[in-house]
Amino acid sequence: MVYVVKFLLWLLSLMPAAMPYWLAGLGAGLVMRLSPVKRHTAVRNLQRCYPDLDPELRERWVRESFRHYFCSVLETGHNWYWPVGKLQARCDEVVNEEAALEALASGRGVLVLAPHFGAWEYLGLYLQRLPEIAILYKPPSHPGLQRALLEKRRRGGANLIPATPTGLRQLYAHLRAGKGAGVLPDQQPSRGQGRFAPFFGVPALTGALVPRLVQRTNCLVLACVCERLAGGRYRVHFLPVDEAIYSDDPTTALSAVNRAVEDCIAIDPPQYLWSYRRFKTQPEGHGDFYA
Repeated sequence: MVYVVKFLLWLLSLMPAAMPYWLAGLGAGLVMRLSPVKRHTAVRNLQRCYPDLDPELRERWVRESFRHYFCSVLETGHNWYWPVGKLQARCDEVVNEEAALEALASGRGVLVLAPHFGAWEYLGLYLQRLPEIAILYKPPSHPGLQRALLEKRRRGGANLIPATPTGLRQLYAHLRAGKGAGVLPDQQPSRGQGRFAPFFGVPALTGALVPRLVQRTNCLVLACVCERLAGGRYRVHFLPVDEAIYSDDPTTALSAVNRAVEDCIAIDPPQYLWSYRRFKTQPEGHGDFYA
């Protein structure tokens, strides 16, 4: 199976840089029709997160979100097989890059929050321009796929750390050593691994890892996303986060984590992965969010 996947991705890598975005625009409608559950999820998320949004505009956002989702799949061939330098050269601008460089120079360690926005797979490769960057990832269940994933994602020299107990100990040590690390802040954790905090005013079960890392390592925190542009080009954004993220009160800190994700989404809302069931788990007494 792994060889078939790698062959298909190699075929995708033969496309010109601009073609995935163009094809995704043509195929977004088909992907929506083939994924009714994901489409319903995207509509429901946008209804609750942007309740005042014009319905016609909401439909356009849903379609654009599917375009970016499909584009992320088509770009995987480039991300796996193109030279890292060639990929990094596709970035036209880095907004607020000096904030990241200053934070790294502080020696306190820097935690980068990188939500599911735009070209997040590309962002993992682009961030490898930063010295000694580590990236936390969820290991796939198939051993062969994990080996292939590690081989392709660490081509730029990143330290990929699995989200396992042993891996998390490595992540704490990495930050205490004053280095940078990237994590996904918008994945819904298992019950017992997080708390509810508002996300666009809606209770969202939010992983407790970020506040724990901050409290135990005294690291600095930034948000970072990669905005996808037309023609196979990109723009990376570093964003400051609310100072409340450094609070020792877990709910206050987690609320700041979610506000950081909201700030990232505000760059271009349709580029967020609205088809992800972010609100699947709700507090006791709340109904099924996606009913």
